[in-house]
Amino acid sequence: MRKLPIPEDKLEDPDYKQQVQEIPCEVVDLDNGQYNCKYEVDDECEVEVHINFEDDKGKMVPIRGSPYVASFSPRAKASDNVMTGGAMDRQIKKELERLQNHMHDTKKEITTKDKDLNDVKNLLGVKESVENTQNQTDNITLQID
Repeated sequence: MRKLPIPEDKLEDPDYKQQVQEIPCEVVDLDNGQYNCKYEVDDECEVEVHINFEDDKGKMVPIRGSPYVASFSPRAKASDNVMTGGAMDRQIKKELERLQNHMHDTKKEITTKDKDLNDVKNLLGVKESVENTQNQTDNITLQID
């Protein structure tokens, strides 16, 4: 799916829902648990790739992490489109930095050392931070994977 451009008269409209377009694709089963998905776009854009599988109840459900986002630019170097290319290297470094900052901030929020434990607001803040971390465990694990 790709997001279509927002019409100029709708740029400032907070109620406008951006339109999406499904992109046809070819899926090839490699018979080893892997699949290749090929699709083409005519212009520079960002797309969402939704990947589903059939669960044990026969229901189609998204795989962990789906949808994935890909972007296309005619100015991109061919080497940026390989798993070992410069774009992947930059993305990994950026993501590691973001995760390290998140872990640092979370640790600071949940640590009781140097906090007045007689202050209920401090205790409630720690409790809320711990609950937020527990609620985000799946997303955090996905980002680390």
